[in-house]
Amino acid sequence: MTASLSQDSLSQDSLSQEHSAQLAADLAAMVRSRLRRPPPPLPRADSALVKAAFAIMLLAAAATGLGLYATHKGSETETTLQPARIGNSVLIVPQDLTGAEADDSSRLVGMVRLRLGWPDLGPAQNRNRLLVTLSPPDKVNEPATQLAVYARFLTPTVWSNPGGLVVRGFRKGSPYEGDELYVSVPDGRGFAARCPLDTTAGAALDELCRVTFRHRGIDVNIRFPRGIIADWELMIGGVRRTIDSMLR
Repeated sequence: MTASLSQDSLSQDSLSQEHSAQLAADLAAMVRSRLRRPPPPLPRADSALVKAAFAIMLLAAAATGLGLYATHKGSETETTLQPARIGNSVLIVPQDLTGAEADDSSRLVGMVRLRLGWPDLGPAQNRNRLLVTLSPPDKVNEPATQLAVYARFLTPTVWSNPGGLVVRGFRKGSPYEGDELYVSVPDGRGFAARCPLDTTAGAALDELCRVTFRHRGIDVNIRFPRGIIADWELMIGGVRRTIDSMLR
């Protein structure tokens, strides 16, 4: 009886082990089958995100390339600097402000001529420009001397002008007949420019007015369009700063 129970128990254990082994084999077969299946396609939203990220990467790469190209191109087009001496002053003048040819590397001695665009005061690109001449100091160009010479030929009539200037005319038969004198108040020492009354004769030119002043031991003469005379403070200040940037 005991022996029979023992055999039945062993038989049941054997069957249980065989069943467990079969389950394990079936599970392993199912895992292998799932591993062999191709991955499901991305949902539309995920696919759009991937495409957007790829597009952003392409744009970033293109922007980096353009930036490097622009930097390289800018370094190739750097302007030539020309040494200059005016009286006791030494300057380093950007060649593109002089209007000189690119292969002209000569030293400027005694006088410097600049062609500045308005209002940026960079290289002149069109007719709206300032023609600036820098020369050694001359007593004739001192403000007090200029005003004393002009005063001998002025008419008594005075009228105001935009920019805080007053205007005086010159007498007929004087050396400055046909010009007007624009001066700053109260005494004209800050600004005194002559402009022609009749612009017909000089219609081909835009730099009709002229003003001369002294800055850092250099006489500065500017010829400029009459239409910008109301911005005389910006013009004078900008030219002074341009000269300061070149002084050494």
